[in-house]
Amino acid sequence: MESSADEKENSLPSSDRRFALSYIGWTTLDRRTTLPMLPWLVADIRRKSEKGDCGPQVQSRDVQLVLNPPLLRCVPSNNSNSSVFIFEHKAQLISRFIHNSNDLSYFAYLLRGQPDNPESEMSCHVFKASDPTLLCTSKLV
Repeated sequence: MESSADEKENSLPSSDRRFALSYIGWTTLDRRTTLPMLPWLVADIRRKSEKGDCGPQVQSRDVQLVLNPPLLRCVPSNNSNSSVFIFEHKAQLISRFIHNSNDLSYFAYLLRGQPDNPESEMSCHVFKASDPTLLCTSKLV
């Protein structure tokens, strides 16, 4: 049975904002990590991804980042089923966006495990856009 484009569109919520990206990877942050250290952290995630030195925390793949408040969901780019996802966060848990001025195609965000607890564990998720202007015009970062 063939599925048409209309059927695929109908299976996705119409309020979603979707961004085609490459998910480079993620890592947890040490509580002692400071803001000036973040570019090095992002560079380390990128380097591991580019070398193919991918452990369970660094997995480069094509994805769609779906913004459907209050959720931010990362789904495989080849899947139209909105219930299949790689990870999902509450948008309110994002504490900071990081955009590299040297390479506009990469960005990252920091995610706090518990928004009311400044001591809670944080993670950093890194993405790459094939078109850097997407990031400037989308108001995602």
